[in-house]
Amino acid sequence: MRNRAFNALLLCTLAVCACLTWRTAPAFAAATVTDARGASAVNPATFDTPTPQEGQSKDKKKDKKDKPPTVPEPELNAAKAIEAAADVPAMLAAASAFIEKYPKSPLRPQVAPLVADRIGQITDPAQRIAQSESYLKLFTAPADAELVQQPLLTAYTAANRLDDAFALAANVIDKSPDPVAAMINLTRGGLSEARNQNLKYVAPSRQMALKAVALIESNKKPATVTDATWNDYKTRWHGQLYQWIAMLSLAAGDKADAKTRLTSAIGLNPRDPINYVLLVEMVNGEYQRLVQLHKAATPGADKDALLKQAETQLDEVIDAYAHAVALTEGDAQYDTMRVGLKADLESYYKYRHNSSTDGLQALIDKYKKP
Repeated sequence: MRNRAFNALLLCTLAVCACLTWRTAPAFAAATVTDARGASAVNPATFDTPTPQEGQSKDKKKDKKDKPPTVPEPELNAAKAIEAAADVPAMLAAASAFIEKYPKSPLRPQVAPLVADRIGQITDPAQRIAQSESYLKLFTAPADAELVQQPLLTAYTAANRLDDAFALAANVIDKSPDPVAAMINLTRGGLSEARNQNLKYVAPSRQMALKAVALIESNKKPATVTDATWNDYKTRWHGQLYQWIAMLSLAAGDKADAKTRLTSAIGLNPRDPINYVLLVEMVNGEYQRLVQLHKAATPGADKDALLKQAETQLDEVIDAYAHAVALTEGDAQYDTMRVGLKADLESYYKYRHNSSTDGLQALIDKYKKP
């Protein structure tokens, strides 16, 4: 006998993780300082250039060096046109024209962050991907590319472009302002594919989950992650990640590792019914194996020993089912699953207790949520 609920369990465990936010890039300053030649000097506040106070320096060369760079009006206006563009494609077009005409402009360091910030505000994953990829063709310096890589990773994952997501993650995940969130998203994406019988992403998803767990267990909170978010990772997602690792290990056929990871998940989230549905799958599989060995064995001491092993294993199966049934009770999302679980539990319990269900409800009640 095999439980009827396992096919539904992955559908119940793919939780939603909030998308990342991205830092705001500086805008071009509207105010400018005009010199005697009519050229516009870049606003000192934008570049954070120290302005020497009168009488402070007698070194004319130093004074000259400390002055903010001057930018001709056409060049400044071309830069402002980027900021004023109606949408990202228009910004990219204006930025392309600016870079082509003024490749050595002192405003150049502000252009990429300005465009990247606007791209990061795009909520539609497909549009963010398209504009990010256009951006990367225009801004090829590593520092410029880094400005869009994190939101691009989020968009790739949300759009289920997992080949691109895992390829990008290999280079940028450790630089993420919130690497745990990115790892959770990638793990969830690979797990979803595994549910659809696509095992291509099982290994990289499992690796991401293990990295997330290691980071949480090291308690090395990134400076950009809030205390509340970090606490959520430790109290909610820590056990969830172990559960997902167990699922991925099962998908890969590594039952021993799955059992180990599930034990950790149960220790962290003992009231999560899905942990016990997974446990049912594991212990029931071992029970079925022992049953087949017992059937094939010749009568004698070995056959008797296998029977005792199978009965002991069946007790574990019953206990796991009782946990799962008890913890799913009262939660509508598990109604269909619970029907199958309870039917299997009753069959096993009767087989083990001379066709009687006496004591079964008491066993279930013992594991109900307080």
